[in-house]
Amino acid sequence: TAQDLTILGAALIRDFPDYYAWCALPNFVDNGIKQDNRNMMLAMDRSVDGIKTGHTEAAGYCLLSSAKREDRRLIAAVMGTKSKTYRAEASLELLNYGFRFFESIKLLGKLQPAGTVQVWKGLADEVQVGTLAPVYLTQPRGSSAKTETRTEVSGKLIAPLTEGQQIGTVTVLVDGKPVKTEPLVVLAEVPSGGFFKRLWDSIRLWFA
Repeated sequence: TAQDLTILGAALIRDFPDYYAWCALPNFVDNGIKQDNRNMMLAMDRSVDGIKTGHTEAAGYCLLSSAKREDRRLIAAVMGTKSKTYRAEASLELLNYGFRFFESIKLLGKLQPAGTVQVWKGLADEVQVGTLAPVYLTQPRGSSAKTETRTEVSGKLIAPLTEGQQIGTVTVLVDGKPVKTEPLVVLAEVPSGGFFKRLWDSIRLWFA
């Protein structure tokens, strides 16, 4: 499906950037034979840098494309067209529509914690939690939808804690409805506290 193709395209761009760079080459020579890139969009818009053309009798002319403008990247999947030219034109229209009428909001990241959680037996009494990698939400421009995050911690946090240690989940909600769930991690290391700190917290945990 178109959704499957966009998932695969996103994985290629994210996990194999060196290989993905090949998609932007206008041509290459192998064994003395020059091969031209069939993606006509590379010549139509400088922001386009991939991804893959395709054609079968059953599926028609298809194109999975991607463009990056400033700090935003979008992926478009067009399937079932009747010509090479139309698949490129339709793909560019779809990308232009996405860039014009939608915006991506950064909700989480290492510098945008989801909150703080109490720490027991540590040098610090609390630690910031969230996601190490940025988490974005794409919405129509000017959307009045209310966006919020909700964290769920799996039990009490006992030091030592390491940066990136998963301790639960964080869910993004739009108008009260969950749309995305990510692992909730510790954003900073918390070493164990001294002997008396650990002893005092052990006593407090009996009543917590």
